Amino acid sequence: MSTENSNLPTWFNRPEISAKRVSGIMQYFIRERKIDSENPFSEFLDDESFSGILNDKNLWIPQELEDKIFSFLASLEDIAPAIYQLGKETFLSQSYELLPTNESSLQIQEIISRFPVLLSKLTRTVYLDILELSESKALFQFYFREPFKERWYDVIFFKGMLDGLALLFELQNANTHLRETRLLGIHTDHKDLGENILFGADRNIYEMQWTPTKTKLSRTFINQEELSKAQKSFVISRETESDSKDLSVINVASVITKSRELALENRDLEAAVEILKSFKTELEIKQKSIAKDLKLAKNIQKGIIPQTIPDWKGIQFWNHFSPMQEVSGDYYDYFQLDDDKIGIAICDVSGHGVPAAFITALSKMLFNMYRNPSPSNIFKNINRDLLELLMQQGYTTCIYAVIDRYYNITYSIAGHPRPILLSGRTAKASLLQGEGTFLGMFPEASDHYEDNYVVLEPGDKIFFYTDGLTEAENDQAEAFGDERLLEIIEKTAGMNIQKSIEYITQKHNEFCMGTDQMDDITILGFSLNSEFPKFESLVQSAKIEYKKKNFVRSSQLLKDAHDILPRDLNAILLLCKSLAREKKYKEAILFLEEYSSYKLHNYETHNILGYCYFMIQEFDKAEIELKKSLYMNDAHPSIHYNLARTYFKKEDPTKMSIAIERLRKFFPKFLRLKELDSLLKSLNSK
Repeated sequence: MSTENSNLPTWFNRPEISAKRVSGIMQYFIRERKIDSENPFSEFLDDESFSGILNDKNLWIPQELEDKIFSFLASLEDIAPAIYQLGKETFLSQSYELLPTNESSLQIQEIISRFPVLLSKLTRTVYLDILELSESKALFQFYFREPFKERWYDVIFFKGMLDGLALLFELQNANTHLRETRLLGIHTDHKDLGENILFGADRNIYEMQWTPTKTKLSRTFINQEELSKAQKSFVISRETESDSKDLSVINVASVITKSRELALENRDLEAAVEILKSFKTELEIKQKSIAKDLKLAKNIQKGIIPQTIPDWKGIQFWNHFSPMQEVSGDYYDYFQLDDDKIGIAICDVSGHGVPAAFITALSKMLFNMYRNPSPSNIFKNINRDLLELLMQQGYTTCIYAVIDRYYNITYSIAGHPRPILLSGRTAKASLLQGEGTFLGMFPEASDHYEDNYVVLEPGDKIFFYTDGLTEAENDQAEAFGDERLLEIIEKTAGMNIQKSIEYITQKHNEFCMGTDQMDDITILGFSLNSEFPKFESLVQSAKIEYKKKNFVRSSQLLKDAHDILPRDLNAILLLCKSLAREKKYKEAILFLEEYSSYKLHNYETHNILGYCYFMIQEFDKAEIELKKSLYMNDAHPSIHYNLARTYFKKEDPTKMSIAIERLRKFFPKFLRLKELDSLLKSLNSK
């Protein structure tokens, strides 16, 4: 195809990137959506160009067109796993061209040193520099040529390429992670890029580590006469303890096919999973893949299930969560229905491991979807959806309770152990009423869900738990049982909810000592703190003192309130503000970090935290927190202002100038713009 052809589309006159990557994503989309022949991109791509991208392996296109296609697909579904898989397949197919055409073989360091060449065959918008290379580590830096900028899908694509390298060499303990990026965030559910990524950095750095290997790679020996018909096959050689070489031949096409099949099998985990491969037996491949899947599933589930539940209007929560395996079929959560109502759920999914964990993730999605003051109505909707989605291949038991501001509790039971009420007045424990059948098993179950009612009095405690608690056995095959649990709960009278659950757990462990845990165990308890009126009075007085700018008194009142309800988020946030006003920045930072442990995406806390770090002259940390705040909400001039001042202290006029111009653009009447301009002028004059 020639660019001189006047019939070509106008975008073809600016080829900047190989169409191989976008072609792979388009084919994935068409395959997944089961599109036969139509052009799904007709809004911005004519049929002839669409056909060319799909069929011409040597076609190059502009970066702008690739961005359009990726943005269009990302708006429809999460394409991160497909991009990751495509990066892996691209390396496996393209790296063959990096090998010598004779019988000589290359070590992994030699393959890595040729990575920039491989990348240059795919794009003219980005180039690669290898900053460090040893027998067990490589450091890569990416540069984007002007006017091109970093794109989130490039990050995921290159992760796939590096994992393809690890796959090919069968590297042990291979770990690839993104260390720094100029991006402010990754807009995707793909969460396997690494921990502690520095976003908003000045450069793009990927790090790869592995256990040193003596494995070498070469092409299969091919006669020159057969080059045109040759299949792409690698010869892998490994040195053994007897100084001999273990040789094996791997066909590129079969490796890609098996890698793709395994990626599809693991799609239920709602994230891209790195497929670890050995080329010995299919069983070994499956075992390594499952181990990786379980690790990812465990991390995903940690994000799904809250570690702790914050205090709410005088009610304190505590929980004990003990999975039998890496991932659990038990699930608990809380849902802020409105300012006056909160929902609490605990579930026990049939089975164990990954299938059960998948249903817990599905349950979280459904509970978030159906927010209703009637738990029985929620169950009816969820039962219907689970029947359709699981096709009676799994089910869950559940208790869902809605608590209002007057501590009226409406709850419904779906085949779950009945909750236990410990009366603060009588110190007696009793099973609450209610029944109902499993969710996701019987269509007629919806006729049997009922709402039950109980009022939580000061000092009362209610315990939800899964049957793994009561069905556990000691070394005499004796079950823990309901009666024993009721007796132990009565002994917690006078304890707060945290001490109560810790006591129950201790006694349960003592009973089961010497036996293996046979099921997931979860306990979720809550109680109405009898000192809540005093807490409210302290907070109200603190607010009055705060308005009077008497911050010392305000902070002390809030600390007293914090002693009563240590997980009330509103009180913690107000205490942080008061301490910052009191100039006790380090103390404020401690409470802000406590607040952030609840994983709430609150721009205000990061702004205050950035300000506190600024005031104690930890400017790098201040920049990180202020960028987080700005990323969550850029509609507050104070964040822009604090960030500009941080750059002044870091003596970075370039970044300071950008921050000022951003502030001027969105808030042209901001009163302190002149102050910032003056500071920038003084910085430039140094």
